[in-house]
Amino acid sequence: MQLSRLSCRAGAPEARRSSAPQDFKQCFILASAFVLMAGLISSGFADDAAAVPTHNAAQLAAGPELESATDTSAIIRWTTIDPGGTVLHYGVVHYGTDAQNLTQIAQSPNRRDPSHPDMIFRVRIMKLNSNTTYYYTVESTGATGASDGVSSSVKTFKTQ
Repeated sequence: MQLSRLSCRAGAPEARRSSAPQDFKQCFILASAFVLMAGLISSGFADDAAAVPTHNAAQLAAGPELESATDTSAIIRWTTIDPGGTVLHYGVVHYGTDAQNLTQIAQSPNRRDPSHPDMIFRVRIMKLNSNTTYYYTVESTGATGASDGVSSSVKTFKTQ
């Protein structure tokens, strides 16, 4: 008995007798296409053409660095070169008191001026504890949430 054909019905494939090995290949291709499309749709990628990068990844030109700090807040600043993509961007700071556990997030919207290649991000972090060392990394995203390709190493600052 030769098993060479798979049924392409939903659920587990069911083995059947056939003399057409080409059916297996067609079923495999259809199933692969279905899985790929389901993944794209569930991730929102298929519905959001702006998520497709239309530019090279942006690069850090300066920073990130602490612009100012009080006992309960801080402002982190950095500059990127040519973030491209959407006009609206977000500066995102991941921070915490443990360098290995940056689970808190602060972000700030920013509008890109297409006539200037650089973009300065400033993100205010609120409700911090006084006299405390914080660790942080920065990144920037377009309006769709797609990364600009900018991310920093872990940096540190201390509140007053």
